[in-house]
Amino acid sequence: MQFMNQLPCPVLVTDMFGTMLALNAPLRELVGQPDGDVTGQPMNALFPPASRIFLQTHVWPTLLRDGRVSEIHLHVIGARGVRVPVMVNAQPGAWDGVPACFWVLFVAQERHHFETALVQARGQAEASATALAQSQRFIRNIADTIPGQVAYWDAQRLCQFANRHYLDAIGLESDAVLGQPLQRVLSAEILDQSLVHIDAVLKGEPQEFERTVSLPGGGKAHTLVYYVPDVVGSQVNGFFVQISDITRLKAVEGALRTSQAFLQRTGALAGVGGWELDPRTGRLLWSEGACHVHGQPSGYEPRHEEWMSLYTPDSRQRMEQALACALHAGDAFDLELDMPRPDGQVHSVRAVGMVERGPGLQVERLVGAFQDVTERRRMARELEGQHELLRVTLQSIGDAVITTDARETVMWLNPAAERMTGWPASEALGRPLDEVFHIVDEATRQRIDSPVVACLARRESVSPGHQALLVSRGGGEFGIEDTAAPIRNDQGAVLGAVLVFHDVTEQRRLSGEMTYRATHDPLTGLVNRSEFESQLQALWARARREGSTHGLLFLDLDQFKLVNDTCGHSVGDHLLKQVSRLLADAVRSRDTLARLGGDEFGILLEDCDPEQAERVAQKICDRMDQFRFVHEDKRFRIGVSIGMVPLDARWSSTAALQQAADTACYAAKDGGRNRVHVWFDTDAAVSARQFEVQWTSRIEQALDTDAFVLFAQRIVAQRTGAAGLHAEVLLRMRAEDGALVLPGAFLPAAERFHLASRIDRWVLEHVIHWVGAQPSIGELQTLSVNLSGQSVGDRAFHAWAGEKLRAAGPVICAKLCLEITETAAVTNLADAVAFIQQARGAGVRVALDDFGAGASSFGYLKNLPVDYLKIDGQFIRDLMTDPLDDVAVRCFVDVARVVGVRTVAEFVDQPEVLARLQAMGVDYAQGYLLHRPEPLSLLLETRAAPGAPAAA
Repeated sequence: MQFMNQLPCPVLVTDMFGTMLALNAPLRELVGQPDGDVTGQPMNALFPPASRIFLQTHVWPTLLRDGRVSEIHLHVIGARGVRVPVMVNAQPGAWDGVPACFWVLFVAQERHHFETALVQARGQAEASATALAQSQRFIRNIADTIPGQVAYWDAQRLCQFANRHYLDAIGLESDAVLGQPLQRVLSAEILDQSLVHIDAVLKGEPQEFERTVSLPGGGKAHTLVYYVPDVVGSQVNGFFVQISDITRLKAVEGALRTSQAFLQRTGALAGVGGWELDPRTGRLLWSEGACHVHGQPSGYEPRHEEWMSLYTPDSRQRMEQALACALHAGDAFDLELDMPRPDGQVHSVRAVGMVERGPGLQVERLVGAFQDVTERRRMARELEGQHELLRVTLQSIGDAVITTDARETVMWLNPAAERMTGWPASEALGRPLDEVFHIVDEATRQRIDSPVVACLARRESVSPGHQALLVSRGGGEFGIEDTAAPIRNDQGAVLGAVLVFHDVTEQRRLSGEMTYRATHDPLTGLVNRSEFESQLQALWARARREGSTHGLLFLDLDQFKLVNDTCGHSVGDHLLKQVSRLLADAVRSRDTLARLGGDEFGILLEDCDPEQAERVAQKICDRMDQFRFVHEDKRFRIGVSIGMVPLDARWSSTAALQQAADTACYAAKDGGRNRVHVWFDTDAAVSARQFEVQWTSRIEQALDTDAFVLFAQRIVAQRTGAAGLHAEVLLRMRAEDGALVLPGAFLPAAERFHLASRIDRWVLEHVIHWVGAQPSIGELQTLSVNLSGQSVGDRAFHAWAGEKLRAAGPVICAKLCLEITETAAVTNLADAVAFIQQARGAGVRVALDDFGAGASSFGYLKNLPVDYLKIDGQFIRDLMTDPLDDVAVRCFVDVARVVGVRTVAEFVDQPEVLARLQAMGVDYAQGYLLHRPEPLSLLLETRAAPGAPAAA
C-alpha cells in the first residue's frame, strides 16, 4: 500500500464485482476522502449516474473480454461534489491472493505532467542501463586483464607492492604504503573485515570475500576481494591482493532481484505462466506460474501426453489441432480450455501460443502462456447476466432514457421514454432528437434546447435545472427534470449522449397547490394576509426605488357580525364570498385583492395616483351601498368602511403604511360607516387614532401591574320594602403621577384595540375576590359589574367567566349582577342570550344597561332574560324639560313591569328628577344626587347620603 501511495496518479483496487479493496492517497484526495474508510463499498459511489451506466454497459464488458481497458473518459465525484473528468485504465490482477482489478485514473489537466515525469524517468532508466552496460563491459575487460586494485603483502604483513588503483582507494601515496605494516596502511573498518581472511591466506588457503568500505564523501562501496597465497615449496612468503569494485554490480543485482520478484508477483497475481515446446525433442518447459495454473508443483515438466490429459476431451482436441496448425502453418492461437481439478471443479485456462523461427525460417520452438481465467469467465457470465439485468432494468424503470449519436440522432429509447414522448422506438430511431424530445419552458411556453445540445458542445454532463415541459407526439404535456451525459469510446472521443428524464408533473402540481394554499384564503380564494404583506413589501420597495406612486386600501365590512349572529357562520361565509366577487369586479386584474382576516380586506392599486385610488374606493362604497344580501326572507344592507393611503416613497416601512391605512379605516367607521377616509399628513382623525394607540401601552402596563382601581356608586331603592345595599362597580386607572384617570379616557382605546375583554376579566376577578374577602356580606344585596360588548361576543370569555363563577360559589354569585349594554346585546344577540343564561344559571343577576339608546329595544327585550333595565341617562337628564323624555321613561317603566323586570334610572342629579321618577314607579335610582363614587374598599363603611330615601 505504501508503494501505491507513492504513485503520482490515483489508483483503485476492486474485486471482480466492483467492491473497493484499496484506494491510494492521490485518489482519496481527489474524491475528498482523506481519512474515511470506503473499502467494502461499491466503486459506483465514486461516479455520477451517467458514468455509472457507461461503466456497467461498456467498461466492465470490455475489461472482461480483452483483459484490459485503456483511456476511457469518465467523471468521478470529486471533493465538495464537483465532477472531475478522468481517463480510466484497468486490468485484472490479484490483491492479497484474491482476483482483483487495478484501476489507474489520470485527471485530465494533470496528465501532461504525469507523462512528462514518465518520459524523464524512462530517460534516466535508459541512461542507467547504458552506464550499467558500460560498467559491466569495463569490469569484464578488467577481469580479463589486470584487477582494479592489486597489492602484495609479505609474510610479515608488510606491503611490498600496490598499484595506482590500490593507492587511490586507500588515499595514500606509495611512500606511505610500501614497507608499512597492515595497521598503518589499512583503516580499522577494513582490518575488522579482513584479518580473519589474512590469517587464513598466510596459512596457504586462498580467500574470496566481499567487503564494504565507507567512502570519504559518504556512502558505501562494495568490493570483491581475492587473497592468493604466494607459496614457494611449502613456504608461504606472502599473498597477492586483487580487489574489484562491485558497487554497481550489487546495485544491479538488487534491481534484478526486485524486478524478478516483481515479475513473479505480477505473474502470480495475474495467474499467468509461460511455456515452451521444442518440436525436435518434444521437451516441454513450464514456468512456476504455468505449474501453478495447472495445479502442479514447481519444476514440473510434463510430457506431451501428460499435458493433454489435464484437459477435458473437447478442450484436448482443440489444443491438439491448434498445436498442429502452429507447427505446420505457423498459426498463432488463443484458446480457452476446460480443466477438471481433483476437487471436482472445472477451471478455465486460457492458452496462447506462437511459433518462433530460426534463420532458415524453420520452426525452432513454440512459446506461449497460460492464464487461469476461471474467475474471469465466471465474472463474464455474471456480467452478462448483469448486462441483461441492466437492459431489462432500463426497459422497466420509471425514468425515461434516450441515447443519441454525436449528431443528436436518436439511437435507442426505453419504454418509459416511448410512453412520455409518444414515439415508438421503431419510429424514433434515426430521427433528430428535437423531433422526438420536444420541450418548452413551463412559464413562457417558448421552445428550449434539450440538455444534449450543451452536453455535446461542452463534452461534459449537463443538468439544466430549468422548468421544462415535454410536449409528446400526441400533444400531452409532462413536467420533467432532465440531465444528459456524454458517451465516450476508449480513446475518449465523444460518440454521443445519454439523456435521462423523469415525470415530475404531479410533484410540481402538489408543489403549486401547496404554494397556492400558503398564499391564498381557503374560503374566498383571495390572497391571504401573508402574501398581501409580501406584495406590499415589494411594491413599497419599488416606490422607494423608482419614485412611483400606488394606492393602499384597508376595508372593513359594516353589519357583517349581525349577519353572522342572525343567520349563522355558514351564511356569513357565503356573504364573504359574494363580497369578494363584488370587490374583484371593482379593481383591475393586475391589482392585488386580499382577505386579511374576518371581515377585513386589503387592496393594492398598482401605479395609481391618490385621486384615482380615491375614485376606486368610492366606487366600491357605492356598489356596497347598493348591494343587499338576502337569506331566506331576510335582507341585509352591508356597508364598507375604507381607509385609503398613498403608497409612495415617503413611508419609512410597510408597518407604518399598514398602521396609517388601519387608522384611516377606523376613522371612516367613526365618521359614520360606508365611507372612504383618505389619509393626510395632518389628518386630525389619524392624530386621534395615534393618541389611542399610545393608550394601549398604558392599558397593557396597568393590566400587568394591577394599576387599575375599583370604585363603587350606590344604587338607591325608591320603593318601600327593598332591603340591602345595591351598588355599581366603576373603574379608574392610576397614572404614573398617582392621579386617577376616568374610564372615558382609556376605554375607547381599549374597545378599539380589543383590550376591553382583558379589562373585564381583571375587574370581575378582583370583584369576586373582594366580595369573598369581606367578613360579613349580609347587608350587601347587589354589586353590579359592567361588561363590554367584546366580552359578550367572546365565547372564550364565556368559558372563563363560567369557571370563575363556579369556583366562587353560590353565596358570592347571589351578590353579583352583570351589566350588558343594550347595543352589545343586540349586536351579539345569540352570544348574549347564551351568556345571560349561563350567568343566571350560576345565580348571578343580569341588567340591560343603557336601555333605550339602541333601536328596536322592545322587540329584542322578549328574547333577553334579564333582571334589571337601566334606563339610559340621556332620557333622565332633561326629564323635567323634555316631554318626549318623560313619555319615553314612562313607556320603559310600563314595559319593564309587563315583562317582570325592575328598572334603574341613571344620572339622577336633581331632587325634582328623583321625585318624578318615584312618581313614575321607577324601582332604583343612581346618580351624584344620591352618592358620589368612592373606593370599593370604603363601600360598606359609609352610610347613605343625608336626606336621601332609605338606601341599603
